[in-house]
Amino acid sequence: MSSNKKKVSITNLLAIIPDDELNWIARKTNVNKYVKVLDGKSVFYLILYSLVESQRNSLRTMEDIFNGSAFKFLFNLPQDKTVKYNSISERLSVINIEFFKQSYEFIYKLFSEKYSKQEIEKHKLIRVDSTMIAEAANKLKKGMNIGKKKDGKKQIKYTIAYDGNFPSMGETFTDKIYLSEDKTIPEVVFKYAKKDKDSVFAFDRGVQERKVFLKLSKDKTPFVCRLKKNARLKVIEEIENGKNRSVGSLELISDQKIQLAIPSKKQYYEEPFRLIIAINLKTNISYHFFTNIFDGNVEEILAMYKKRWDIEVFFRFLKQELNFSHITSTSENGMQLMLYMTMITSMLVLIYKRANNVGYKTAVRRISFELNEFIIRLVVKHLGGDPKQAFRRNPELDRISKKEEGASP
Repeated sequence: MSSNKKKVSITNLLAIIPDDELNWIARKTNVNKYVKVLDGKSVFYLILYSLVESQRNSLRTMEDIFNGSAFKFLFNLPQDKTVKYNSISERLSVINIEFFKQSYEFIYKLFSEKYSKQEIEKHKLIRVDSTMIAEAANKLKKGMNIGKKKDGKKQIKYTIAYDGNFPSMGETFTDKIYLSEDKTIPEVVFKYAKKDKDSVFAFDRGVQERKVFLKLSKDKTPFVCRLKKNARLKVIEEIENGKNRSVGSLELISDQKIQLAIPSKKQYYEEPFRLIIAINLKTNISYHFFTNIFDGNVEEILAMYKKRWDIEVFFRFLKQELNFSHITSTSENGMQLMLYMTMITSMLVLIYKRANNVGYKTAVRRISFELNEFIIRLVVKHLGGDPKQAFRRNPELDRISKKEEGASP
């Protein structure tokens, strides 16, 4: 990013989210029916604020934040409203998830149109991957058991699609059948492909089921992943004999058109696929890249798969900076809600990070500082003062500082 690019503040970003649109989504989803305190917008802003303000967000943290004057000043909420943490827990378990889903989809579209990087690429690449989060078994109403102990832990799985700029879709899985990536990643890919026919999907070798690959090709959904080295297959055409030519940090062994074997049979599926085998001579490790894309060269295919790593970096950011390694709500509804709100918050942080040319940790810290400074300005203005005066150097502090310096040995 060029140094003369105008920087963006968190208040600039929050101002972009139109209040009228959130009100309209609230009315459409009927999220505020029979609710006086924890309405949809209040919960929306409470979680957003909590994610950037707290290193380890919790229901009690959200209780303290909601009952404090600062949060209410910032989001223009009545000062006399208060809540208990158990009320927040109950509300998260029953609140209409559609309000948060539609709010996320609207904000994603809004920010994508305004802040997406302009990359000159032949394909729109969607990286898809999953992450597991564990919690004590007695706390989670639903989850995947770990081990045989009943008093052990349960896991939930979040599968997210990431477009290189922002998280573009997310699903929560709690049933044991979804432990396999052959279940979760394809479910997100198929859903995404229905709404965007022009995307290419990159995912890791956790997906290996033949029926998944066949459906992707039948639906004309392009993908690139890795195939297990012991997969049964038949080579039907050699596209290129690699002759160990360099492809980035790898050397090409072969580029082939293949057919996959039908399980438990000596026959092969008619659908053709492409298998690119390359090796890292330093480690002597070979890689089998697998795709249904035939109109790109080897370099393009490998470059697409390499970009899959972006989602690993994104997950690390969510867990380290936005508390995503911790389960705040233990209900299934609450967990899905927290996923939507974490994705919304991540978009704000990612835009701020890019616009101000800082790291993830610095972006979150500065957003917190800016919000608190903005709150002070609002309070001063509310009390009839000049906000500029609140941030001028205090002469008394200068006098005390000089006196202390003079007393130093």
